[in-house]
Amino acid sequence: MSFWIVGDRNGGAVLDAYPRNGPEGWRYLESHRLAPEFPNDAVMGFSPSFPDRRKVYDFVTSILDIRIVSERVRRIVLEFAPNDVEFLPVTLVNHQREVASREHFIMNVLTRREVIDLERSDVRMGSILKTEIGRVRKLVLREDIEPGGPRVFRPMHLRVNTMVDETVHAALAGAGLTGCGFFPANGWNGKGT
Repeated sequence: MSFWIVGDRNGGAVLDAYPRNGPEGWRYLESHRLAPEFPNDAVMGFSPSFPDRRKVYDFVTSILDIRIVSERVRRIVLEFAPNDVEFLPVTLVNHQREVASREHFIMNVLTRREVIDLERSDVRMGSILKTEIGRVRKLVLREDIEPGGPRVFRPMHLRVNTMVDETVHAALAGAGLTGCGFFPANGWNGKGT
């Protein structure tokens, strides 16, 4: 059984603030449903710190540890993992506050999964959140991972990342999506996401 880390670092637009009037930022990392309290008119603007980065991809770069994805991504993920995520619609606006996309979503990952072998991994735990990994040099996955389970998830001890199983990876990688990269989770060096 193999898992992949989803990366969204690319040369396109960068998002650096959560939607106004929505849940507090830390709550997006808690793997709970947020749709009931999410605003209907949520807007996310391109970061003024990156004025030359304006292209909108299927995966939009975010420094917020959340995935912002297109309708194309939403359709694929819902086909293979409908219970693992919820999609919160956002309007993306450019640096001039003009609409750049009305077809993007925060992919709120609802599941966590125990897949990391902390004993064999070369990681440093966080200084504030002591049960969360702060830095990865080499990630090693457990050998006793049960088949089945969530296909899209935030791994226990590494909630800032999103992992997908081989089925979702194959569907996403084969769809010609833009702005994303996938890294084999077993042996991952912490770079590229």
